[in-house]
Amino acid sequence: MKYNNEQRAIIRRMGEITVRIDIAMEADRVAHIAMSHELVNLGTELSAAMRRSNEIHRLLTEHGDAFREFLDTL
Repeated sequence: MKYNNEQRAIIRRMGEITVRIDIAMEADRVAHIAMSHELVNLGTELSAAMRRSNEIHRLLTEHGDAFREFLDTL
């Protein structure tokens, strides 16, 4: 099939756009991989923070119980 100059220009422009799409898709893929690693790290950090918070809560409850026990002796 023969294309005229206008059609060839459009085809060339479509090829250039395709290259830009490929570049954008690769950048997006790389960003998703990095984000997934960050999410795993965030999840790990959140779990650790929750464990620390639970321990603090347990200690505060234990302290409150001991203080109430002390008040009962007065």
